[in-house]
Amino acid sequence: MNEWTIVVSKADKEEKKKVTGTLASGTISRRGALKLIGGAALGMLVLPVFPSTASAAGKLQPVLKSSSLGKFGGVKYVQHDGLFVGTTSTGNYSVPYRISAPANPRRAIRSTVLVEPPHFATGTYLRDGWLGRPFLFGRGFLHASVGYSTTTSGPFVFRILDPAAQGVFIDGGVVDGNGRTDDEIVVDFARALRSDPVARALMGPAARRYLAGFSDSADPVKRIVTAGLAEDVFDLVVPITTGSEDDPQASIAAGKYSGKVLTVDSEFEWFYGRALEDRGTTPDHYRFFIVPGTPHVPDPLCPGFFSNNSTPASWQPALRAHFLQGHAWVTQGEAPPTSTRLATADGEISRDSNGNALLIEITGASAPRLPYVELGEARFITGFVGTFESQPPPTIEQLAFSSFDEYLAAFEEALDAQLQARYMLEEDAKTLLKRAGLSADQNPPGTFTDNYFRRYYEFRSGVCCP
Repeated sequence: MNEWTIVVSKADKEEKKKVTGTLASGTISRRGALKLIGGAALGMLVLPVFPSTASAAGKLQPVLKSSSLGKFGGVKYVQHDGLFVGTTSTGNYSVPYRISAPANPRRAIRSTVLVEPPHFATGTYLRDGWLGRPFLFGRGFLHASVGYSTTTSGPFVFRILDPAAQGVFIDGGVVDGNGRTDDEIVVDFARALRSDPVARALMGPAARRYLAGFSDSADPVKRIVTAGLAEDVFDLVVPITTGSEDDPQASIAAGKYSGKVLTVDSEFEWFYGRALEDRGTTPDHYRFFIVPGTPHVPDPLCPGFFSNNSTPASWQPALRAHFLQGHAWVTQGEAPPTSTRLATADGEISRDSNGNALLIEITGASAPRLPYVELGEARFITGFVGTFESQPPPTIEQLAFSSFDEYLAAFEEALDAQLQARYMLEEDAKTLLKRAGLSADQNPPGTFTDNYFRRYYEFRSGVCCP
């Protein structure tokens, strides 16, 4: 590949110095061509490989706005917003940052910070929904995010984190649609979280840094590992509901990353994400989990940003359990469960008599599925948001249970199998059990899936997980 140079005009440099205060030279050189080989929404950016020390950390500018996030475990959390300014190996940038930490920074000393690249449509929904603020902050985690792309697609502009922020630009990275994308900004930001004076004042020195994203925001997560930029920066990397590009196992095997990687996929990703299945080559560094019957975007466990009213089948409980297992893997050396995959025959998914995918460990041993999938309450059809049939779902009698008590006992037994396999947390199991018993006093009572079908708003709002 050929050397190439970007030259920023003198006028541009002078204008941007007003915003950034101090920026590096406007002439930037680097080895390696960058090219866009596909749609940005599918994460098809090909980036050159750089060691994690290739670019110096940027600087967090003073906080422009602080807002309360509420109390979690008796601790008041605050969101701090400002600009992160600096230079990567390809160009200058000034982008929004966001740090969520205890109002009293002493409460955050030596904590773990989860760095989340913002999703193009939902921003930091890993913080706000898929894991959730009570889940993260109630356990003492910190959260941070930074804009890394000026690419927009219609109203979906949240890769920059705060579309209303002033003085924002990215000169480097790659041309990506109608903007530019520079993954190195995320790495610079994570590095700055440990050393920058503003970051230390807000959250103290972070003991550990994790990197996670879902769907669109999982793409930069994997690219950072592939490019060798995650080494010595992130202790744990968690790509969620993502396709087959940029397999972290290849980077681990090549010595580009020595941390831990844990992938969680829905059944929907099986059709284009099988390259990420655990091949057993890096057992000390990699795990892969897939959840049968689940769509790419399930209905969240708890009311909040959005609802689908499409299917009760969700990978969210598995994500929450496996995220904490990844944390224990890093902090205590306790390995997560054995990776899973969908059972196959002749290259196709093996299914039970109800049409639901069968789950196995990579050893070939059978693995338990979500209780309503295991009990055959419906055929759970994957897709972007998923669905199920038949509608209405089968009754308890049609499922061959002699009584509601017998059904509920079987549901609880299937939940216990999830807990024993470590695919679910006890708090989420309690939520699902309550929803299974939601119509116990009705005549006739319904199943978990029937409650979702007939009593949707009560199903979502009546009980909720922390």
